[in-house]
Amino acid sequence: MGPLSADELEALADELGVAVTDAETDELVDAVNGFLDGLDAVDEVAVADDGPGGERTWREPTDDPYNAVSYECRVEPAPDNAGALAGVEVGLKDIIAVAGVPMECGSEVMAGYVPRTDATVVQRFREAGATVTAKLNLDEFAGSGRGTTGRGPPVRNPHDPERTAGGSSGGSAVAVATDRVDVSLGTDTGGSVRIPAGFCGVVGLKPTYGLVPLSGVVENTYTQDHVGVFADATAPVAAALDAIAGTDPDDPASLAAAGRDDYECGGYASAVEDGGPDLDDLEIGVLAEGFGEGVADPVAESTRAALDRLADAGAAVREVSVDGFEYGPAVKNLLSLTELAVHWRDGAAPYRRGGVVDDGYQAAFADRTRASSGDLDTFYKAKLLAGAHVVETHGGRRYTRAQAVREVLREEFDAALDGVDALALPTMPDVAPRIEAADDPGFDYARNTRAANVTRLPAVSLPNGTVDGLPVGFQLMGEAFGERRLLGAAATVEPHLG
Repeated sequence: MGPLSADELEALADELGVAVTDAETDELVDAVNGFLDGLDAVDEVAVADDGPGGERTWREPTDDPYNAVSYECRVEPAPDNAGALAGVEVGLKDIIAVAGVPMECGSEVMAGYVPRTDATVVQRFREAGATVTAKLNLDEFAGSGRGTTGRGPPVRNPHDPERTAGGSSGGSAVAVATDRVDVSLGTDTGGSVRIPAGFCGVVGLKPTYGLVPLSGVVENTYTQDHVGVFADATAPVAAALDAIAGTDPDDPASLAAAGRDDYECGGYASAVEDGGPDLDDLEIGVLAEGFGEGVADPVAESTRAALDRLADAGAAVREVSVDGFEYGPAVKNLLSLTELAVHWRDGAAPYRRGGVVDDGYQAAFADRTRASSGDLDTFYKAKLLAGAHVVETHGGRRYTRAQAVREVLREEFDAALDGVDALALPTMPDVAPRIEAADDPGFDYARNTRAANVTRLPAVSLPNGTVDGLPVGFQLMGEAFGERRLLGAAATVEPHLG
């Protein structure tokens, strides 16, 4: 780290909004360089690098008609595994680190990057006996719900290859829908698990914020990022969640979650055994704002028909409302755009993660984003620049206000959930659009999914038949850390859907 010049100091002062007079410049240069002197010493200290355990192999995908797979790989279970997931093959969205296997984040910027360590969820899968067999395609840096902005061709929908699978975890949904893997992981910042789950006709769960550690997962917007699970039914989703949930000292969000009075963890598989609770004991709140303007009539009708079947079979079904639902887009976007811009500005330095991150990834990200930002998709560039404008123009005030409004919305959803097992609404406002129409800004992919990210509540999308031959999702939202109750309800509902 070289000494700072007077010109560099003045430029930094302008960027930070710190007034520096000509008379102060020389004194400040000396003082700043005094602070900087000796900081390079940290580079001389060896740090822990456990490296991968066991043999890892990978190759370019073969027979991949839907562009779902980034790399095929083989990462065997840990030697002394518990065996709960023995024989289960797992795919991972390609922003979840697997040591020794490329992780390219759906972007030319990270092409060829290979992590040195496993994400915590990978360690836990291996300890449970699962085998990792695929890294799965996504929108660039998990930044879109469209399924069209990643490196390479769009991820195609297996129910109609001329349509998008959705994003940003499109490859994870397709890999399950086509039986390429038994279970897959994605990430969900505004709906990126539930969007492709709904479009592709599989189960997709976004857990409560902090329940599943983010260690080793590339950051998008840290206060809304969630690792979620895909499978073909509720039971394998619950078994996978049992394996990966729980606190991690490398993830402060998981530690903060565990300190909450309502924190519960584990027992998900047992909650869905024998199909969940009796239907006569199930109470469902139909979220009024999940219907209406912006939701296609056939999708709304499919959801209402499923609710009618549940009511006829004995469930208690009643309508509830959340007045602040309409403010979800503004809150979600202010938080996401601001956090994304700051993350890029600071070269992925783990300020919010207590300093725990693969320093090889951080260095690679910082170097590559500065050298190769021209390779970014236009959509992602627009998000970065919009976030930078919010940061520059409002000095953090809008972000702080959005955090306050987030708490108002959380309280309103908590009130709506009082007295019911789950809230029900369509997952998506319409069926999957054709690829040439997938970038239409008028299609609000996250209309019914973003609320669970803003409030950090758990939500699951279940297949609910088809409209014109294309899958429709039925979404349930639950109380914070109420995944046992939510998944139990999902297991009860599942047989009665289309």
